[in-house]
Amino acid sequence: MAASPSWLRVRHRFAIALLVLAPILGFAWSCLVPIFRGSMDIEVAGIAAHRSAFVAGTYLGILMSFAMIPAALAWGRLLRRAAPVGGDVASALCATGACFHGGVLVFQMAESSLVAGIPDRAAALTAVNHLFDTSAFMLVLMPFWFFYIGLAALAVILAVRKAGPRWVAAVVLLAIVIELATPIPFKARLMFALLIPCFAAVAREVWRVGPQEWSARASA
Repeated sequence: MAASPSWLRVRHRFAIALLVLAPILGFAWSCLVPIFRGSMDIEVAGIAAHRSAFVAGTYLGILMSFAMIPAALAWGRLLRRAAPVGGDVASALCATGACFHGGVLVFQMAESSLVAGIPDRAAALTAVNHLFDTSAFMLVLMPFWFFYIGLAALAVILAVRKAGPRWVAAVVLLAIVIELATPIPFKARLMFALLIPCFAAVAREVWRVGPQEWSARASA
């Protein structure tokens, strides 16, 4: 049985909302948690001094990670007609990486509990280092890189296939380079600040597609 027009509108607007919301949550997360300055000792001290902000920010980061999953799938559906295979693969990589990024942030939630539960700073630092040195953390961390690979691929396909504004690809790639290859202390904040207009532009393209066509692209 075909879906009702009202339900088609709900699904269409949900995709638009998640595309807009995901990078905003990421920006809020990056502003609340302490800036990592290359020292776990400094990070532990920052968490101890601002634990509530760290927990709130990390929780927003987890929400961002899981909001990125439907956002990536929506981006892939936008590309379905122009690049059915490439768009699906890129969105799957991006969504998978986002999922594992949420797992990484769960470890940071545990970090805040260790800092709060161990009054001695040196002992807390040792416990936190052990937490992030485990093979379990590495198994969660490594697939997270799929997020950057998939996001870059989505942006490039969008530009090459002329499925949206070409500037989106340039800005997304710049944001990824800033996050991964620069020593800027506030690079996460800058990355998400750059991603917000990019995801908004993609959301606008999804809006232009309309609910009926959006539903049809699910099986294209």
